[in-house]
Amino acid sequence: MKKILIMIASLGVMASAAFANVEMTLNLYGTPFSNVKIDTPMLETDYRPKGAFGIEDQFGFFFGSPTKFLDLGMTLSAGIDFFGKSDGYIDRWYHDITDFGFNTYLTVGPAVRFNVGNMHSFLVSPGLGFNCLLATTLDTTSSNTTKIIGAEFDFNLDLGYRIWLINKTGFHFGLDVGYDLSIPLDGAAIINDNDKTYDLKGGSRHKIYLGAAFNFGDKSPDKFRN
Repeated sequence: MKKILIMIASLGVMASAAFANVEMTLNLYGTPFSNVKIDTPMLETDYRPKGAFGIEDQFGFFFGSPTKFLDLGMTLSAGIDFFGKSDGYIDRWYHDITDFGFNTYLTVGPAVRFNVGNMHSFLVSPGLGFNCLLATTLDTTSSNTTKIIGAEFDFNLDLGYRIWLINKTGFHFGLDVGYDLSIPLDGAAIINDNDKTYDLKGGSRHKIYLGAAFNFGDKSPDKFRN
């Protein structure tokens, strides 16, 4: 644990050396609902991973504070999650499709952080993301073995809340919770390693996250107070 804290502090110091105000969050997240619509010939496919749970890291680089309650900047986040069985709406019927899979993603976008005094912050960050998915059946001897590989670009919206429990000059620590929505804009999928690539036609991912938040530098209330 001590080594982890030292690493977190080192990352924060390096980032704050380049930017005046840097927020970093380490989160666990779950995905209550996720679906991907795949445009396969003669089949209506709605693929639904179930019970995805993962970990993510998010950086917020804030360049300016025009008022005492506002920080402006950008966010960069990455994460990975794993899920168990998944099902799908295929040719007007639901089927169990895969037994195991994972998603990994990267998002970037502008960020607005509203600060209410020292203790409360609300983050709004729309952006663009890139997501990769791999899912497969574990029983490779079955004639119904399925493997799905997908990649997509999506629109992402992050809505978060932070409560700052420790407020020192140049350093703040607290907890964060939030909701993250992703909607595919374009992408493709390969099913069962065949020679065909299918377009993604829609879907959504709804995430809820909870974790620890670190802020290296002064938030807008500190800057206007000093």
